[in-house]
Amino acid sequence: MMKNGTFQQPTSQSVAKRIRALRKGRGWTLHEVEIRTSGSIKAVVMGSYERGSRALSLTRTIEIADLFGIPIASLLGDFSRTDATSAGALTIDQRRLAELTANNNDERVAVINSYISAIAARRGDWNGEVLTLRATDFDTLTLVFQISLPDLKDWLSEKQLLLITLK
Repeated sequence: MMKNGTFQQPTSQSVAKRIRALRKGRGWTLHEVEIRTSGSIKAVVMGSYERGSRALSLTRTIEIADLFGIPIASLLGDFSRTDATSAGALTIDQRRLAELTANNNDERVAVINSYISAIAARRGDWNGEVLTLRATDFDTLTLVFQISLPDLKDWLSEKQLLLITLK
């Protein structure tokens, strides 16, 4: 992260906010985090991390990044890649998209699944966990769905596909 042309380290509060945003973005309660980690991360402890009142060890930071299926740098807020820092970049949860595709007959879900798969293939991004859409990517989606960008973001949030909105 840059500030006045110099590198700025993330703060404990920015990491805490990031953890909370990731959990809430998935629609998980603190108790669900405890269940998903088989009790390894207690609900009260996760809450402490999210408030920034408890220090994170490197081991626990890696465990939390693994829980969310993201690189540790993303958990810490490393948005140094220019394609990820463009105004309004969206990160799509491909795991959630796979669930929706398997359990849903919504034509929009099928279209976005095909589109996301094509983008991943074009970029050679085979992680299958998350994919950041660039401005031109979601501009295309607004044209395909014939909706505004705010409506697209609302729909993605409603379907719990949207992980991150950077401004």
